[in-house]
Amino acid sequence: MSDRYMNIKTRILEIADSNEDIKAIIAIGSSTRNELKADEYSDLDLLIVTDDVESWLYGNIPEQLGDVKISFVESSLGGAKERRVLYEDVLDVDMIVFTPEQFTDAVEEGVVGWVCNRGYFVLYDTMELKKLLAENVSCEIKYNGLTGNEYNNMVNDFCFHAIWASKKILRGELWTAKMCIDAYLKNYLLKVMEMYTVCKYNVDVWHDGRFLDRWADDEIKKSLEKCFAHYEKEDMVSALFETKNLFVQLAKSIAKMRDYEFPETAVGYVDEVLSMYFGR
Repeated sequence: MSDRYMNIKTRILEIADSNEDIKAIIAIGSSTRNELKADEYSDLDLLIVTDDVESWLYGNIPEQLGDVKISFVESSLGGAKERRVLYEDVLDVDMIVFTPEQFTDAVEEGVVGWVCNRGYFVLYDTMELKKLLAENVSCEIKYNGLTGNEYNNMVNDFCFHAIWASKKILRGELWTAKMCIDAYLKNYLLKVMEMYTVCKYNVDVWHDGRFLDRWADDEIKKSLEKCFAHYEKEDMVSALFETKNLFVQLAKSIAKMRDYEFPETAVGYVDEVLSMYFGR
């Protein structure tokens, strides 16, 4: 596949060669991965190390790379900020901008390693960062599971908010209920799906649900079909029950595989309350 971002990368290197404030430019993400490589929908992720952060975040350097259609700034890793730009032809470029000091600290503290561990490529470097990165970035993918206490806290948190969401449904606060069921509780559902899959199959579960349809088993994917609700009371009740059932099923399996104590009291009480409220 041809590199859709070649013109942008060429232009950014031309700017770097003529701008002494720019210390390094490093590509990360799908464009540098060996597994699940970039496709026609992939973006270009860059780490920019510069003495002039403002020109990248709020100045005109991004405009020098192409025809900007949409652009905004958000907080990012290591205390840095990220300029996200959508150029013409739907070319999506994300630029995390660091001062040299911020970047060095982020590398040594392991923050940069988290985004570089699937692959990175140094496009421009006046700081000899290749050595620093090689010493601090491991390409080994590690999943940080939960301790027994963290697992117990998560299950109790889920159960508490399942009951909380049910009260919102009954009160008629449908927006609040839906955001709890399909956002807050789903974050915990994702966590148990990840942990269950790692424990049972020892496969890479990526992050934030990325490529879930590749790593989750068929039973989980089938169950997920009923876990999300329309903006309608009865559908929210159904989605709440389906989400709770899948979460509990996976949490029980994790407890057995990891030899954790399963929070029977919390799970029993959420079942009792939901049955009382909805007759199920």
